Amino acid sequence: MTIRIPAFLLMAVSAVLLADISLFAETWSVKPRPSREKRLARELDLLLHCDCDFKGVCRNGKSVFAVPAEKANTIRTMSVHMDMNVPEVGLKATRLLISYSRASGKPAEATLREAGLKTIEDYERGSFLLVEPQAVINAAAVRTLLDDDAVLHVAPDYVVSATPADANSAAGKRVVPNDPLAGQLWGMECIGATRAWPVIHDSPQIIIAVIDTGVDYRHPDLKASMWSRGGRYGHDFFDDDDDPLDEEGHGTHCAGTIAAAGNNGVGVVGVSWKAQIMAMRFMGPDGSGATSDAVKCIDWAVANGAHILSNSWAGPDTSPELAEAITRAEQRGVLFVAAAGNTADRGNDNDTTPYFPASLPNGNILSVAAIDSGDARASFSHYGRTSVDLGAPGVGIISTYRNNQYVRQDGTSMAAPHVAGAAALVWSRAFSTPEQDRAQMLKVRDLLLEHARPVPSLRELWGHSPTARVPGGVLDISFLEGNASGAGTPSRRSAYEFRIKVDPEKLQRE
Repeated sequence: MTIRIPAFLLMAVSAVLLADISLFAETWSVKPRPSREKRLARELDLLLHCDCDFKGVCRNGKSVFAVPAEKANTIRTMSVHMDMNVPEVGLKATRLLISYSRASGKPAEATLREAGLKTIEDYERGSFLLVEPQAVINAAAVRTLLDDDAVLHVAPDYVVSATPADANSAAGKRVVPNDPLAGQLWGMECIGATRAWPVIHDSPQIIIAVIDTGVDYRHPDLKASMWSRGGRYGHDFFDDDDDPLDEEGHGTHCAGTIAAAGNNGVGVVGVSWKAQIMAMRFMGPDGSGATSDAVKCIDWAVANGAHILSNSWAGPDTSPELAEAITRAEQRGVLFVAAAGNTADRGNDNDTTPYFPASLPNGNILSVAAIDSGDARASFSHYGRTSVDLGAPGVGIISTYRNNQYVRQDGTSMAAPHVAGAAALVWSRAFSTPEQDRAQMLKVRDLLLEHARPVPSLRELWGHSPTARVPGGVLDISFLEGNASGAGTPSRRSAYEFRIKVDPEKLQRE
């Protein structure tokens, strides 16, 4: 018996197979080689040479492609690695950022439609479109974008994270405040804060934006140090509302190290006993967020008066939009403190394998590594002779946590807030009227760098950038106990963490 399949059905099946070759493709986790097309991120440049579909970037930074079997060898030659071990963490960066020039206009709607893209947002302050694929992102879609001269650059909306994907779990008078856990804060002694506090311990005019998972502004140790305007404590770009309440805990921990209330008989104390913490949320309960939302946080914080931006997040990829936002902050005179990044048990050389935003070359960036209580580089901490500026305490750091808790954490995420809090004290000490001013910001940066405490064993790890002063330097603000200006005129740059719930009463007894 002969079975005849109607011609229209054969044509329909053929059309489906031609329209979606990924039906017969394997899903691969890929790390593409650097892009050869300046207008494209590496993931999209790969598509021009391989007939496959880009599906997105996972929270751990791995890109995911649907690869036809016959193209496996081609894509392998264009990749640093390629395997079928697709991460369990879900795809996050499925959207694209398309940069455009104000002078030459914006990409045409016809271009986006032909490429199968829908505009989600036109962020004119940063001159980029946030677009969402309506179908697969393949070579044809990329070529369509490149044919439009208004398209300056295309990249995934990369995921950055507070917790990296591969994480495993002095002489002189001193002041120790009456906060019950103050004696457990070895970092405050390490950075010379206890020596500075007799002279200056508050920086009430300085606004420090904690760009992170938000801040628990209800915490009894943070209430007195929260910035507020019109009943708002900052902004939430993760949920796109005015309530930046921390749902993860990481941002609250960072905020406590910067400016938990001092001498109030409660919990811990920050480097600055009183400042203005502006809560900026762009990472969600899983500790990750989108680059586009980080850009919005930077711009919002700068527009609302922040002097210092504390950034305890990192990722292996970046987009021009992030660097441009940091440049806008630099032009306004805003300091950008960034965690150098973490890789469990071994660290990473950011000179050869950059992590962002810490590895960007902007003059307002202070890139911070983590040290332990013995002045050694923390095993997880990233480093880099020219890409990392100084070290700060980042092991066993106790600080505030959401829901009125205190926890102990490790990471460059904990080191960066020490520098942000120190910058607040230096800014207050050096200037009677602190302002968003590039000259003021550069003086604060230089004072921190030139007074870093040299540690010989760290000499070859960091502190060799053009703006750095001390190879192997560790944050030290004990110089603030000196003259009224804090120093003379200067002579001239995620987190590995584990959590232990801390019982404050038990710590008091230790």
